Amino acid sequence: MIGILAAVLLLASTGVAAAPQASQAPAQLRQVTYKVSFGTRTYSGGEHYEGYSSSSTATSQSGTVTVDVTAVQNDTIGVTVTELMSQSGAPATNSGAVMPDGTVSFPPDTIQDVTRELLQYFGPDLISPDKLTLGSTWDVNLDRNGVVEKTNYRVTKVDGPLVTLAEHQTMTFSGQNATVSTEGTITIKPSLLVPVSGDLHRIVNRLSLSGNNKTDVSLHFERVSDTLDQPAK
Repeated sequence: MIGILAAVLLLASTGVAAAPQASQAPAQLRQVTYKVSFGTRTYSGGEHYEGYSSSSTATSQSGTVTVDVTAVQNDTIGVTVTELMSQSGAPATNSGAVMPDGTVSFPPDTIQDVTRELLQYFGPDLISPDKLTLGSTWDVNLDRNGVVEKTNYRVTKVDGPLVTLAEHQTMTFSGQNATVSTEGTITIKPSLLVPVSGDLHRIVNRLSLSGNNKTDVSLHFERVSDTLDQPAK
């Protein structure tokens, strides 16, 4: 989902520091760590003075994403995310919020797409409990800030506390010749408001004066630890 950028949740600390020091990190209410991987392959082509030309490039990364839940207020969840990717060499830490409806509110260009994808499932109101039965299907349609987003969910499997969803999503951007389509499966544990695993394929199409541009994106995440659910399943 593409969320409306909102102010990062302000976290109030309690107590008095013994001496003036660097500001303390917010208390951790929960920590969930994921093993992630993602890859992109971009194809571009167009007519030029010399004739038609085309090219393709590919990249891939893997690593871990650690989600620290630091506050909950009116069902909005304050989180600090630490991403350690194979090509970065150093962890990147950013703070933001997950709104009750699953909207992920982080500054742009701070967290990876795979991280945005999994974070939305921490939202307590993203999926109504009455929809978590085998075969249930529903649509979520949003139109905000020039982005029209249509998502269909279908419950394909119920295995004890785990529910597997099939997701099909399309997004169009006003003022831009661009569309995004996403398909895949996500397994969640509704009783603990946590995504367990996900595999998604995303296609981004852009049309410009210089030609066509298509990007294939693969996203994978898998929970490996959770301080509220040991052992993680």
